[in-house]
Amino acid sequence: MSRVLLVGCGHMGSALLNAWINLKSHSLTVVDPINYNHLKKKYYKKKVRFFDKTPNQNEIKKFDIIIFAIKPQIAKKVLKEYHDFEFKKNSLIASIVAGQKISFFKKNINNAIQIVRIMPNMPALIGEGVSCLVSNKNVSKNNKKTINDLFLKVGKTIWLKNEIEIDKATAISGSGPGYVFTLIEASEKAAQKIGFSKNIAREMILSTILGSVKLMEKTKKEPSDLAESIAVKGGTTEAGIKTLQKNKPFKIMYNTFLAAYQRASKLGKIND
Repeated sequence: MSRVLLVGCGHMGSALLNAWINLKSHSLTVVDPINYNHLKKKYYKKKVRFFDKTPNQNEIKKFDIIIFAIKPQIAKKVLKEYHDFEFKKNSLIASIVAGQKISFFKKNINNAIQIVRIMPNMPALIGEGVSCLVSNKNVSKNNKKTINDLFLKVGKTIWLKNEIEIDKATAISGSGPGYVFTLIEASEKAAQKIGFSKNIAREMILSTILGSVKLMEKTKKEPSDLAESIAVKGGTTEAGIKTLQKNKPFKIMYNTFLAAYQRASKLGKIND
C-alpha cells in the first residue's frame, strides 16, 4: 500500500482527496492548518489522517508520495518546513503548484530526488479534468505509473516533454475552464438581450456546446470542416460566422493564452 501525504487541501486538493479517499491501494494523510477542523469534521468516518502542522521526521519517512497542493505565493514558506527532511527511499515529490519549476523544489527541499510537476484543471472536481505532467529524469517507471494512475481518477492525463510545455499547458488547459465559463456567460447575456429568459438561454447554450464537442469527438473531423458543413451559403450560420470572424477569434484566443502563459512563467520567478 502506498502512503500519500497531501500538503494543502483547498479546491484542487479537495478534488484529489475526494477522488482518492476510497482507494484501497493508498493510505491518505492531509496537512492543512487552515482547513484542519473543517476537514476532520467532514471526513471523520473516513480512514484519513489530518495534521494541522507539518509532520515530524518520523512521520515524513513513512510516505511514498508527497503532493504539494498549495498557492505559489506561499510555496517557499511551506517548503522551508520540509527543507532538511530525510524521505523514504524511492519517495516521490509531486507538485500542483502553478508556475513553480522542478528546480524550485530541488532548491528548497534538500533531499528531493524524484520530482513530478502536475497541472490539473477545475473539472477534476467531477472526475472530468485533464492533468498535464512532467518529471525530472530521476523518476522511476514505477513512480510514473503510480502518479499517473492517481491522476487518472480525476480525468485524463497527458505527459509533456519539458517544463516550458507545462507552463503553456497551464495557460491552456489549466486556466481553460475559466475562459469557457467567461464565453458561456457572454453567450447567455447575448441570448437574453435577444429576448430569451436566463434559464432557456443557459439550457440552449450548454446543450449546444456539449453536443458540438461530442459530435467533434465522434466524427473526428476538423472544427473548420464541421463549421463549413453547417454554414450553408446565404444562410444564418454563415452570417453569424462572418461576424464572428471579423472580430478575429484566433487573435483573441492567442492573446488570452499568451497572457496566461506569461503569468505562469512569472509565477515561477516569484520565489527564485
